[in-house]
Amino acid sequence: MGGSNVWQEQRNFVKSLHEQGILDSHFDEILDLPRESPQFVIDLVSTFCSDAENAIAALIRYLNEPDINYTRVVDQVHQIRGASSCIGGHRMALACRELRYACEDKDKDRCLAAFGKTKDEYQILKEKFNIILQMERTMISGESKRG
Repeated sequence: MGGSNVWQEQRNFVKSLHEQGILDSHFDEILDLPRESPQFVIDLVSTFCSDAENAIAALIRYLNEPDINYTRVVDQVHQIRGASSCIGGHRMALACRELRYACEDKDKDRCLAAFGKTKDEYQILKEKFNIILQMERTMISGESKRG
């Protein structure tokens, strides 16, 4: 019974993130996928966060170069935006899009501002994902106690 309460709590939390524009329906689709492993959502979100942190670290290096290679920055932004979109990180994907536009215009100041927004949106998304993952772990723990 406790597991179903956590499940409903998680769904309500995700719904509130939709209302804030942080997540979109892609994340719901992930939650609704049939799971071969109870760890599926945890593994997927953890991989996304690890990849996003690596991409952000690369972007920091690229944007701190005296002569920015905008093509390289755009390639990295394209990857992180695609991952954000696939996992349902709506606001992060939008921030990445703005960063891409600034890079295409070769506007360093706009790039730096858009990158700051992208980093901020990632931190918000990561914080919310950590809450969702804690709920996932609670549900898994409840299932293993019943099993």
